[in-house]
Amino acid sequence: MTIHRSKVAWAAGAIACMTGGAAIADVTPAQVWTDWQASMTEFGITVSARETPSGNDLKLNDIVLTMDAPEDGADTEVTFPELTLSDNGDGTVSITFPETLPVSVAVEGPEPVSFDLIYSTSEMDMTVSGDASEMIYAYTAATVGLALEDLVSEGEPVDFGTATVQMQDVKGRTVTTVGDLRNSDQQVTSGPITYQVNATDPEDPTSKFNLTGQIDNLELLATVAMPMGMDMTDMAAVMAAGFAADGSYVFGPGKSSYEFTEEGTATQATSSSAGGKLSVKMDGEGVEYAASSQDLAVEVVTPDLPFPVAMGMKEAKFGLNVPIAQKEEAQDFGMTFVLGDLTVSDQIWAMFDPSAQLPRDPATLALELSGKARVMANLLDPAQMASVEEGTAEAGELDALTLDRLLLRLAGAELSGTGDVVFDNSDKETYDGIPKPVGTVALTLKGANALLDKLVAMGLMPEEQVMGARMMMSMFAVPGEGEDTLKSDIEFNEEGQILANGQRLK
Repeated sequence: MTIHRSKVAWAAGAIACMTGGAAIADVTPAQVWTDWQASMTEFGITVSARETPSGNDLKLNDIVLTMDAPEDGADTEVTFPELTLSDNGDGTVSITFPETLPVSVAVEGPEPVSFDLIYSTSEMDMTVSGDASEMIYAYTAATVGLALEDLVSEGEPVDFGTATVQMQDVKGRTVTTVGDLRNSDQQVTSGPITYQVNATDPEDPTSKFNLTGQIDNLELLATVAMPMGMDMTDMAAVMAAGFAADGSYVFGPGKSSYEFTEEGTATQATSSSAGGKLSVKMDGEGVEYAASSQDLAVEVVTPDLPFPVAMGMKEAKFGLNVPIAQKEEAQDFGMTFVLGDLTVSDQIWAMFDPSAQLPRDPATLALELSGKARVMANLLDPAQMASVEEGTAEAGELDALTLDRLLLRLAGAELSGTGDVVFDNSDKETYDGIPKPVGTVALTLKGANALLDKLVAMGLMPEEQVMGARMMMSMFAVPGEGEDTLKSDIEFNEEGQILANGQRLK
C-alpha cells in the first residue's frame, strides 16, 4: 500500500494547488488559468478542462489532473467538476467553487485504488491581485473540510467507514513571482482543527477502530523556489538548477482519543500535548528536519492489565541535518534526539518495584551529535547510488564527530558525556576497515553504585553480576568529584591505541 499512500498525499497536494495554496495567478481569469496550467506542468501534472467564457469571466468544468508514474506503473488521475474565475473589474480575480466539491481520485497500476474526497467550505473568499511580476492570493474561510468516501481497492468496494478533518477560521496569503525560478511564499493560519476516523475491518466486522481529536490552532509557513521547465523525476538536476523549499508547521495544544476493538475486547487511549513544531528544509546543499512537542501525556486502558497505563513527557525532540551536495570538502551534519522528563504512573512502577526502593524521578534521554563528512556521490542520482550499492563507489567519508551532549538519567543514576573525534580515512588497517579515530570522549557516571545496591535488594540482579559490573567500572573509570561519582576519559591516540584514564585498553 506504499504506492497508494504516496498517491493520496499527491492528491491532497493537488487540491491545495487548486485552492490557492501554491497556484500562480495573474490579473485576468484567462491569465490565471494559463499560469495555473503552467504551474501544474512544472510539477509534471497534465491539466485539462472544458472552458466556457462568459464575458470577462471563465468557467471551468470537468477538470482533470493526470500524473504519470512510470517508475512504479501507477498513474494517478484527479478530477474536479467545476471552478469559476471571475473578473472583479478592478484588476483582481475571484476564484469560486461549490461549497461541496467532490474530488475523484483514481490510481491505476498493479494494485488499483479509487476514492472520493469531499472538499467542503463555508464563507470561502479567495481573491487574486498583483501583476505579471508579483501575484498575490488572499483567502479566508469559516470552515474547510475533507471527507473520504467510496473507497474501492482492486475493483472491490471497501466498507471503510468514515474519515474526516475540518479546519475553522482559515486565513491565508500566498505571494508568487516568476522568473528563472518560480517562487512561492505562503502563510496560512487556522483556528481549531478536528479530525475523526471510524473504521471497520472489511474482513472482520467485529474489528473496529475509532479516533477523534482536535488541535487548537495551526500556522503554516512555506517558501518554495522551483526551476522552470525541468523534469521533476530527475531530482539531481532539479536541485542543481536551484530548487529550494523551507516550511514549518506550528501547532497549538491538542488532544485525541481512540478505541480499538478486536474479538470483542476493546483497548482505549487518550493523548494530549501543549503543542509543538515540525519543520523541513531542502535545497541543493542538504536536508534539515526537525520535530518537537511539549507536555505530552498518554493513558491507555487495555483488558490485559487491571489498571490504566499512564505516561507523560515534558519534551520530545528530534532533528536531523544531512548534506547531499557532492563536494570535495567536508560538510557539516548533525542529529538531535531528546526524550525529556519522562514519567510513568505509580501502577507501572509497582509492577517491578512494589516497595518503592527506586527513585521515581523523571527520566531523560538526550543525544546530540554534530560533525563533518565528505559526500562523494550524488545522493539523488540513481546511477551513482546504484554504484554505491554494488560496492564500486563510496557514498562518503566521515571526517569528524562531536558528542555535543549525552545524558541518560534514570532511577537515581545519571550518565553524561561530551567528546570530539576526528577520523583518518587514509588508515583503515588499524581498526580493521574503519577509519582510525583520534580524539577524546569524557564520561561521568553518578549514582551507579547506589542503583546497583537497590537492584540487588529488590532481587532484580544477583550479587555476583553486580560484582562483575563494579569490576568493569573500576577498569574504565576513576572516582570523580562528589559521592558515588565516576569519570572516564576515553582517548583514541595517533598510535592507534585506546586509553581509559591513561590506562591502555588497546
